[in-house]
Parts: sequence; C-alpha cells; structure tokens
Amino acid sequence: MVLGDVEIRVLGVMIEKSLTQSSGYPMTVNSITLGANQLQNREPVVSYGESEVSAALRNLIHKGLAVQAPPSSGARAVRFEHRAVEHFHWDRRDQAVMVELMLRGRQTAGELRTHASRMTPLPDLSAVTAILDALKAHDPPFIEELPREPGRSANRFRHLLGAGGTPTLAPPAPETHDAPIADSLADRVSKLETQVAELKAVVAGLKKTSSSNIDAPQPPEV
Repeated sequence: MVLGDVEIRVLGVMIEKSLTQSSGYPMTVNSITLGANQLQNREPVVSYGESEVSAALRNLIHKGLAVQAPPSSGARAVRFEHRAVEHFHWDRRDQAVMVELMLRGRQTAGELRTHASRMTPLPDLSAVTAILDALKAHDPPFIEELPREPGRSANRFRHLLGAGGTPTLAPPAPETHDAPIADSLADRVSKLETQVAELKAVVAGLKKTSSSNIDAPQPPEV
C-alpha cells in the first residue's frame, strides 16, 4: 500500500476527527479540506483545494481505505469515513500514533506521547514504546526508527505509508549471478589483452627482421 501525500493527509484527518470530534464525523469534502489545511498539529502546513481532496478520496475508496458514509436523516451533503481500522487492524492507540506521524511528520517517542495523548490516553513513555515496537514488527512494517541525528538525544520515527517509505536502513542486496559473470568477462579481457601484446611483439620482431634483410649488402652479380 503506497499512498500519495494528499491521500496521507486526507486519511490522517479523517482518523483524527473520528477520535477527537465524533459529532463532526463522518466528514464532508469541505470539512476534510479545512482539516487538511489547518495550521495546528500539521507539518507541513498545506493549502489543498477541494478538487485535490476529492481526487484523494476517490483513490482512498479505490484502495479500500475510505467509503461514502450512509446518508443520515435530513443530511444533504455527501460524507465520507475511513476504513483504516478494518484495513490495517489498528486499535485506538495505533491510530493515534500513526495519525501523528501522518499529520505532523517525524517525531520521537516522547513527542508522540505528548501529541497523541489528545486522541487517547497514553499513561507513560513505555506505553508509546510498546505501540511503536508493534508497528515496526508488523509485516510489512508501518513505521521505522531513524538513525540518531546530530544534536538529538532520542531517535525519531516515521511512517512508511508514502511513496518515500522505503526503510532507510535497507538490508544488503542478495548476491546474484552478475558478479561471477563480471569476473569471467574480466578474465577473458585480460587474456585477450595479453594475446594482443604478444602478437604485437611478434609483428614488431618480423618488421625488424625484414628491415635488416633489406639493409644488408647484396652479393655481387657474377
């Protein structure tokens, strides 16, 4: 599952609002757009139009991560809801941590505890660490822990839902048959170069012999 930037922001907004503002959920395209572009709890701050949000919603529906909500009595606007729980099997704490990484970007465990606590209680840092460990251990992983950055006392984490979600510390590529083939070609080239050098030496010797015969004095005619 690879999501674009707008899809990640839209999905994150719907999950966030389902946890924090149940009265305004499911959401209209307009309310999702406002949530995507809000200034608080967002990094980076964006300015998406409703057409971009609508396109992202269509993609999320196609990928099974969103649906059009059943119409409610007296409601005119079409509303949408996410299907992250059914698709990814995230519980409330998983959702809160993933939402923070989706909406605010890379964070430490301590930052995630502070920010995600607005959506669900997180009693201590060990609770957040347990959530992060489970998300990392999933196959394929939902998040990865980044190498320690200069000047930071703790590692940060990022989600792996986007196009740039390839893990930073990728395992070494398995050995293929390309290396033996390359070695064989190198040996052949080396042998050919040796044979060419030998032939050049033979040709040079022949030329020298021929030149000596021409320069040698000829016997007098009888």
